[in-house]
Order: sequence, then C-alpha cells, then structure tokens
Amino acid sequence: MPVEVILPKVDMDMETGTIEAWHVKEGDQVRQGETIFEIGTNKAVMEVEAPASGAIRRIRAETGIAIAVGTPVAWIYLDGEAQDAAPAAKPAAMPAPQLAAAAAVVANQASNGVVAGAAPAGLRATPLARRVARQNGIDLRTIAGSGPRGRIGEADVRSHIAAVAAPAPVAVDGAAAICRSAEAPAETLKPFSAIRRIVATRLSESMRTAPHFYLTSEIEMSAAQALLRRLAPRHERIGAPKPSLTVLIARIAAGVLGHHPLLNASAEGEATRFHQRIDVGIAMEREGDLVVPVLRDAGTMDMPAMAREFARLREGVAKRSLTPAELGGGTFTISNLGMYGVDSFTAIINPPQGAILAVGRTVEKPVGRDGQIVLRPMANFTLSSDHRIIDGVTAARFMADLREALENPEVLL
Repeated sequence: MPVEVILPKVDMDMETGTIEAWHVKEGDQVRQGETIFEIGTNKAVMEVEAPASGAIRRIRAETGIAIAVGTPVAWIYLDGEAQDAAPAAKPAAMPAPQLAAAAAVVANQASNGVVAGAAPAGLRATPLARRVARQNGIDLRTIAGSGPRGRIGEADVRSHIAAVAAPAPVAVDGAAAICRSAEAPAETLKPFSAIRRIVATRLSESMRTAPHFYLTSEIEMSAAQALLRRLAPRHERIGAPKPSLTVLIARIAAGVLGHHPLLNASAEGEATRFHQRIDVGIAMEREGDLVVPVLRDAGTMDMPAMAREFARLREGVAKRSLTPAELGGGTFTISNLGMYGVDSFTAIINPPQGAILAVGRTVEKPVGRDGQIVLRPMANFTLSSDHRIIDGVTAARFMADLREALENPEVLL
C-alpha cells in the first residue's frame, strides 16, 4: 500500500497549516527523511520529511492555502505499486469562517497570480533558492535550473535577478531621454515571507492590545566586561563557548526576574498568569526575518550551560532546524542591537509576554565618579512593559535591581 503523507501537527495548539513550498514534483523519487515540503504555522516555518522512500504521487495540496492538520497531501508509492492504489482523498474542508480568512490571506499574498515563495508542483528548487526568490518577489517558474534534474539553486536565482536588473542598451533621441528622465522610478511589490507574516500579525496584535510604556536606564558595564574577560579562560578549559554580553545579560536578567514575578507574567483576559519558570527569549535575525528562540529555565542555568544553549539555538536559527516549541512559550524577551551600533531603542512586546528588554551599544562616556569626571563604558537599557499588569513603580524597581546586578554581577552569579 502507498504511504500517506499528511499535514503534520508540529505545535500543540496548531489546527491548520499552510504549505509554503513543495521541494518535489509529481513522480519524483524521494528517500525517507528527505525534505519534501515546507509548512507554515502561526509561529514558524518548518521542513517536513518523507515518511518512506518511493515515488511521490497525487500531490493534492496547493501552496498558500490553509489546510487542516492530518489532511493527506500526497502519497508515496513503493517500488512496483500501481498508481491507482492510492485512495482518492481530498484535503479536509475547513469551516467557512476559517476558509474565508485563509482566502483573504492568500489574496493579500498574491502578486501577478503567484504566491511569493510558492514552488509549484513540478518544480525543483533548493530551500535557499526559494528563500532568495521570496525575498526578491521572483516567480521560480521563470528560472531555468542548472542542478540535477533541472533543480534551481541560489546561483540560478541570483543570476536571474542580475539579468533582470541589467538595463538593455537602447538608442534614444534627446527628446525621448528627457521624457524618460521625468518618469517616476519603477516600483516593486514584494509579498511578505511566511515568517514576516507571522511577525507582522503577532506584533500588530501586541501594539493593539497591550498598552506599552517605556523606561530607560543608562548602566555602567565595567564590571560586566571584566567578568566576561575572567570567564573566557574557564569556558575554554571546560569546552564551553566563549561567553558573550548577550548571554551574560540573559543570565543576570533571569536572576533578577526571580524577584519580580510580574515582569515574568502575562495578561490573560482579565487575569494575570504567573509563570513558575523563567524562559528568556532572545531576538535573532535570520535572512531579514525576526525569530525568538527561547532559553528554557534560564533562572537555573549557570554561565557555561547558558553559553552552550545559546550557541545551539543560534546555530538552529541559521540552519532553520528549530521546532515551534523552541521558538515559542517564552516568558520574557531580550533584544540586543548594540552590536549594530544602536545607542537605544524601544521594542514591541512579544505576545503574550508582559515585558521586553531592549539593549543598546556599550560606549565610553564621561561620567561623574567621586567628584571626578571619568570615562566609563555605558549602555542604555530600555524596558517595554504591558501596563495592564505592570505599573510604573514595579517596572522601575526591576530596572533598579537590573542596574545593581549588572554593575555587581558576581553577587548574583
């Protein structure tokens, strides 16, 4: 019997998913464990592997359409099996309200009749090629692949982009040149990627529902920098990654959060949910998209353990190998843009959390110490809080304790 390929449930609260791109076409031979399509959820985009080896047949699900979990989307025929051995099933119908919502999403994603990033059945492309195509609004069907069996690679997409961007030499007279110079520059419309849609939806919801307020503190980083220098040799001896400032801030923030449960809570209807664990999300960038992997139980980790887990999550972000469970469920988030030269900024709360900490760059500034003007490394920390559950004094006390901990980190660690 052919093996059924279903739309899997990759997250606990997942009811529907969207196939963002097929990696195979009708009739392709696939191996068990090979990626056959990408599925989009409300938290992340995941790759789905073939459950068996054989020929992929009867691909029944289109890209960009919301599908109920458990719906058969294709079948894999083992060697020698006839094609008519597969049941004639169709994707499960969605309730009318969900179907209307899904249609609206697809309508917003469409550009010239093609959903950005959608790989039609019958087209082979590498994941990186599809991502580059999505980011540049390119229809993959217009590109000839140079890989095995015509598979499109990143180089094919970039060559296509360069060819389209290169202007063709055209002879024009003086009047035509004047008219052309007066024309408005060409504009392009690039639909959101799957991850960008998730980010846009969640952060728009946060700004609509959570009344944000902001507190900024300028904190001296001399002790934190000195601690990182002292920890580096020990981490090297025990085989742990070199500690970074982001890891140290996460570890210290987790310790401070243990004394400020409201900053680790979330609003739920007309109630406040207090979380027993401190799960710190770290905002990271992946090819222009925002993802927030979570350091689980950060309040119980020592620095080597947190450095290892941070390195694992960062590698998982780069390889797109993290699961939705690793990208959701945080209780507090840290966003550090200091490495990009940003002095300070305000961040949008990652729902349903109650607060997020934005970290700016560390720069030497003249400050007063014991009646003298001296240079000290200083950084701006800005806390965004949900005023439904956190008041100004509560947030101010957290910031005061955070300052104390960063300026005397050995006491907390």
